Amino acid sequence: MKKYILTCLLGIFCLSIAAQSDASLVSISAVQPDYENIPKEACDKLETTMQRLIAACGIANSTTDRFIMTARMDVLTREINSAGMIVQRMDMTFIIGDVIDEKIYGTTTINAMGIGATETKCLIQAFQTIKPNNEALVNLVNTAKDKILAYYTDNCHLVLQDADRMVGMQQYNEALAILVGVPKACEACYTTCQTKAVEVYKLLINNEGKQLIQKARSAWLVRRDYDCAEEALDILAQVNPNAPCQSEVKTLIADINRQLRNIEAAKAAAAKAQWEFKLKQYEDKMELERQKQEGWNALANRFGKIEIGYKKEKAYKFGSSSK
Repeated sequence: MKKYILTCLLGIFCLSIAAQSDASLVSISAVQPDYENIPKEACDKLETTMQRLIAACGIANSTTDRFIMTARMDVLTREINSAGMIVQRMDMTFIIGDVIDEKIYGTTTINAMGIGATETKCLIQAFQTIKPNNEALVNLVNTAKDKILAYYTDNCHLVLQDADRMVGMQQYNEALAILVGVPKACEACYTTCQTKAVEVYKLLINNEGKQLIQKARSAWLVRRDYDCAEEALDILAQVNPNAPCQSEVKTLIADINRQLRNIEAAKAAAAKAQWEFKLKQYEDKMELERQKQEGWNALANRFGKIEIGYKKEKAYKFGSSSK
């Protein structure tokens, strides 16, 4: 079962690589930043142009990869023709590099021209003239690909060191980005880094899980009632089921269950004690009333006897005085 879980985890990190073509087994992302001199719509068109170029070269366009292709535009001339159209000539500099090591693998500059009623339309028309089979661009991509493969072949130990350094700082996502960026074509390094990625992934989900456990524990301790228990359980449900800290999750849930049972027992005991107290109060009150009644009856009987005797005495005097 453990081997099966590790295999599944390994598969997670192979997804970004598996989509690559058998021809290159290298992936490069087309990333175009927002420049002030390039409107957003034209910027998107330029990024699409680069994506088409990457695909035409048999290279996958992966948004999770460390290698990127980007472009910079330098306007050479700009004029308005007799028809009122904007005409621009520009140099487009294409760059391929490593965003983690901040290393450039190659650049090339090609000339482009666009005509349009607006600045945006002019640029879009210019970018459309850049063809995926442009020789300079194809050479750029292929040269960069060779350099990428050579880097991993010669520096796999540095890749692992970088990943370990990130792990040491608990920057697990960054470490994974380094490890899964290794092209499959570098078979030995790829296999080693994928195995390492599984280890780092387990550290990542375990670290995230521990944070969630602490959050759940804090939620439970607010009042330690059923509402807090439910909130804590919702948080614990977010812990990855394969995280090594799942044993801590089970321990916390068991502890919450135990405390809830104790609370119920305490409530039941308190309710029973309260009932017995009330019952004792009732019985005491009834006994007091019984005693009061007995005293009153005795007093009433005694007073009744005195009253009759008193009346007879008075009646005798009344009778004597009337003679």
